[in-house]
Amino acid sequence: MATIGLGALQLGGVALAAPAGSADGVGGTPCTDARIKACVDLSENRAWLLDGDGNVTYGPVKNSHGAEGYETPTGDFVIQRKEKDHVSQEYEGSPMPYAVFFDNNGRAFHGGATDRESAGCVRLGKEDAKRFFEHLNPNDRVQIVE
Repeated sequence: MATIGLGALQLGGVALAAPAGSADGVGGTPCTDARIKACVDLSENRAWLLDGDGNVTYGPVKNSHGAEGYETPTGDFVIQRKEKDHVSQEYEGSPMPYAVFFDNNGRAFHGGATDRESAGCVRLGKEDAKRFFEHLNPNDRVQIVE
């Protein structure tokens, strides 16, 4: 597999070359702040982990985000807290495994079905959510773009 100038990206443990025409932000993502530890592209339903120095360490991975009326906010956020086995009090006891909260309104990266929209969270497949949970810590910066 040929590698394109942006370097290799990793998806589920398999190195993939960044596709031609990929975003020209930090590490080939659409995000712009090299200090971030996670980047989410809502328009393409993709997410990455970064090392805080502008290098992608994992991704892109598939995600889903907020439905109409429950939009996932865009912008720069700081990880607030983590909870491995969180259960939502707001949404009828919905499980939120590997929850990593990025705002003060209960929105988080967490495991769940990526084929349906959320109530504002960034849903990831179970293994991807576990990887985000292990990589991200309180005070880490994340960026979410449209």
